[in-house]
Amino acid sequence: SYNPQMTTSPSLYAARRARLAALLGHGGVAIIPTAPEHARNRDSDFPYRHDSYFYYLTGFTEPNAWLVIDATGRSTLFCQPKDLEREIWDGYRFGPAAAKEQFGFDAAYAIDTIDTQLPQLMANAPALFYALASDARLDARIQGWLNAVRAQVRAGVSAPAAAFDIRVILNEMRLIKDADEIAIMQRAADISAQAHARAMQLARPGLREYHLEAELLHELRSHGSQY
Repeated sequence: SYNPQMTTSPSLYAARRARLAALLGHGGVAIIPTAPEHARNRDSDFPYRHDSYFYYLTGFTEPNAWLVIDATGRSTLFCQPKDLEREIWDGYRFGPAAAKEQFGFDAAYAIDTIDTQLPQLMANAPALFYALASDARLDARIQGWLNAVRAQVRAGVSAPAAAFDIRVILNEMRLIKDADEIAIMQRAADISAQAHARAMQLARPGLREYHLEAELLHELRSHGSQY
């Protein structure tokens, strides 16, 4: 099966999600979005870079995606739906079904269902964990979902009464690197060293700086390093 982005076993990301779930406390729910896209002009966006916290837990690099984890360890992904026409312009998309299978989530839904699904996932949870006060847009989304849960109080549904910064937990988890992370760091260092050596070997009087940049980028990208 085609997987253009997975470089690490999905079981590693699943293990990280399980570790996080164990730290949420009884009934807590974590909500982690990936980074937003930024428009460059009317027709295109700046090169996309996923959120590091999100990637650490998923291995998923597509934009417009959210991860939800509850204290039982259940993980839910919201992502862009499969769209062959848009893929001509934007590149390959997994879609919810393939993402669930390839990345080991318990459930996956199209992103346009998130406003319906999130209040259900938050219902009766005692606490929320997210990047507290990091982004006004994120805070507004969370507030909207909270209000949707509170609207069900007469039906016996309770809303989370506390919120905690998920980054405190994730920073501690990421502080000590596992073997996979160390291997990735070593590979990045090796590629960078090769690129600098190539530029030095080809440097000579009369070259412009962009010539050396081209040599660096050639070596980096020929070994799979895009940035």
